[in-house]
Amino acid sequence: MTSHGDDLQTWVTFLRRWRTEQSATPGGLPKLVEAALPADGWARFVAMLTGALDQRLKLWADGLLAAMAAAGDEFEWARALVQGRRGLASIRAVAGSPGLPEPLGRHLLGLVDAQIELVQRALEDGVEQLRRQGGDGPLVHARMRTVRENPLTASTAPGSGPVDEWATDPTGPARRRIIVAGPATPD
Repeated sequence: MTSHGDDLQTWVTFLRRWRTEQSATPGGLPKLVEAALPADGWARFVAMLTGALDQRLKLWADGLLAAMAAAGDEFEWARALVQGRRGLASIRAVAGSPGLPEPLGRHLLGLVDAQIELVQRALEDGVEQLRRQGGDGPLVHARMRTVRENPLTASTAPGSGPVDEWATDPTGPARRRIIVAGPATPD
């Protein structure tokens, strides 16, 4: 059995590594008891935890934007969204860790999930804005379909864990790659 100070130090060490994307997994983190720590120590820990979550969300968003900017077609956009969901798994695991007191974990997970919903809504609004500005109809339709069929918010569904992009539901509708050709160029 460890002391509460050792448990807190384990968390602090983990957060310092995790916030900078160093190899650190949240599994096995000790259970923290708020009442066992001084009030100012607990407040500093919560500030460090929320700062680490914020930093990881920013790194995740930067990575997602870079992947979408580099995407050449709808398949690559879908792949970026699926990989984005995979990146959210670690962030959600830390926010809702069983090592945190339940009210804090529930609150942090709610905040992270709200950010995910905002990003999903922003993606859909961006595509809708393209449509309103007179973007190429079939391309805009394909983009909206890609964004809606690969929602980032799927990571917030109960029971969602690491995404296995190779897993398919054999009873579900067939998935297909949609290729929308641009205007033909004269030879």
